[in-house]
Amino acid sequence: MAGLIVGLVPALFAVIGLIIGIIKGFVKVQTWAGEYAVSALLTIAVGAILNAAGAPPVAAGIIVIILAVVLMFVCMILSKVFKRIVRRKMERRDEEMRKYGAVGVVNRIWGGLVLAIKGFTVGMIIVVPVFMFLDLAHIGDMQAALGLSGGYWGVVKKCALDFIVIGFLNIAIRHGFSNGISSSLWSLIVFGLAIGMAFMSYNLVFNTELFNGASTALSGTVSGWFGSMQIPEGIPLTVAKWIITAGMFLLLLIMVIFVSFFTSRVLSFARLGSAFYIADGILGALIMFIVTLGVLLLVGHILNPICDLEFMQPLSGYFESSTVAKYFYQQNLLSNMGLPAFIPLRDWLT
Repeated sequence: MAGLIVGLVPALFAVIGLIIGIIKGFVKVQTWAGEYAVSALLTIAVGAILNAAGAPPVAAGIIVIILAVVLMFVCMILSKVFKRIVRRKMERRDEEMRKYGAVGVVNRIWGGLVLAIKGFTVGMIIVVPVFMFLDLAHIGDMQAALGLSGGYWGVVKKCALDFIVIGFLNIAIRHGFSNGISSSLWSLIVFGLAIGMAFMSYNLVFNTELFNGASTALSGTVSGWFGSMQIPEGIPLTVAKWIITAGMFLLLLIMVIFVSFFTSRVLSFARLGSAFYIADGILGALIMFIVTLGVLLLVGHILNPICDLEFMQPLSGYFESSTVAKYFYQQNLLSNMGLPAFIPLRDWLT
């Protein structure tokens, strides 16, 4: 059943995408899914070749990661160039009052192909994680009922994590480029300002005498809330100070949000300039890629010492035939480079 669903749902999405793409045409569709699918397939294929050739894990892992990024950019550039060529030819025919002819046919067919790939990719993104979760739950009756031991699902299972890891790297680069380094840095600054405002509010109320009068006055009101209840003497004053702290922090936070709103708009306007947009986007993509790659490698490095334990076998099984994801887990690059395990998971669990 798993193989049937994993095959039919993406196929249905692909047919829908094909129809929509033929109607809209190539110049009016988004091409990210095709670029991702083609670059991922080529990266996985190169990884398989390196495995067959017995390449050293560290060298092979570095090559595969670099290749995943390079192939993504190559596919993006080729896609944009081809779209620009088709659009210009169509615009020229519009100016000359001529029919689109062969260019129109290519535009429709290629648009259908691109959206078919997109539909198939979206369908796989929806169903594969669900069946991976059910498989990793390791419920015997459910695994047998869904047919999670072989068939088409067995084929998908062999490269599922490769596509997921490459997908994370793709998303990091695309998201980093679209948002830019300026937006990310400003978000960090706003977060730091919010933390700083909370600390400042606490310090002014609890560690200075500026609000002693207000705290004392409010403590009388707080005491009235408790009525005839017997409470420790300092509780009303402490509660009053926390109320003043919360109120001050709220006011300061509103100011930070106000400034953040206008500053983010200024950054958005600045990114309208092509030079700033490209430079900001490249830096954003680089930083986001480094952060994502580092997190993936770090998590894999932590789990690497226990990858051969029995209770980890359901997860480790997904990496056995992978050609990309294994360099983040079983053959983790950080572990193979000699980085010591700073969390003794194996000692704790064995």
